[in-house]
Amino acid sequence: MTSDVQSMPARLLTRLGDQCDALFGPAVTAVLQRRFDRLWTGPAAALLVVALAVAARTGPGHAFVMQHAVTHPGDPLPVTLVRLPLSMFAPAALLPFWFAVLQVLVVFSLSQAVLGACRTLTVAMLGHTLATLSAPMWLLAGPPLGLAHSFTHLRDAGPSAAVVTLLAFTAVTCRVDWLVVALVAYHLVELGLVVSLASREHLIGTVTGVVAATATAVAARGTAPRRRSARPAARSG
Repeated sequence: MTSDVQSMPARLLTRLGDQCDALFGPAVTAVLQRRFDRLWTGPAAALLVVALAVAARTGPGHAFVMQHAVTHPGDPLPVTLVRLPLSMFAPAALLPFWFAVLQVLVVFSLSQAVLGACRTLTVAMLGHTLATLSAPMWLLAGPPLGLAHSFTHLRDAGPSAAVVTLLAFTAVTCRVDWLVVALVAYHLVELGLVVSLASREHLIGTVTGVVAATATAVAARGTAPRRRSARPAARSG
């Protein structure tokens, strides 16, 4: 009994190390091997955020960003859909510029190293899309669960919804318990202290990431037995 209690910290440290290796290991390996093709989505996303943020500080650029890259809960659906691709990288109203660049650089790169570029971009766009399209529903729900109609003309969350979606998807895929706990704590604090559209959209992004990762894992487990059973048949033929 005593030895089991004494070994618990060692087991916890081992588990923490394994989870950190699963999350950060692929990206570190890619850097050490100079395989930057496995990390390109992070720098590309960061450059898009920089480009749109710099453009928004000029007269013509500001008009372009507002017309093609910024969405609001009160926008008609066709307008929102047209602006969705660039809105994932548009500067958010309450998010500092440097932090927006840093978060997409780090999270997109980490996710690509684990998931691959195609899945990273698909998951990010899915979470961003559902979070953005949820905005009118929060207005329809009204306080205290939703938001007042005075939020109609505020900007949507910007890059952060895609970022939390990727974090949630990667955390579930790699079984990183501490990251899941951190995301839950983050949402409890944000929803409890901040009445904002972004906090609701972040929640939708995280739920999307968890559901998508769980569905992917279930689908993978379902196809594995069929693949194993098909191999002997293929050899006998």
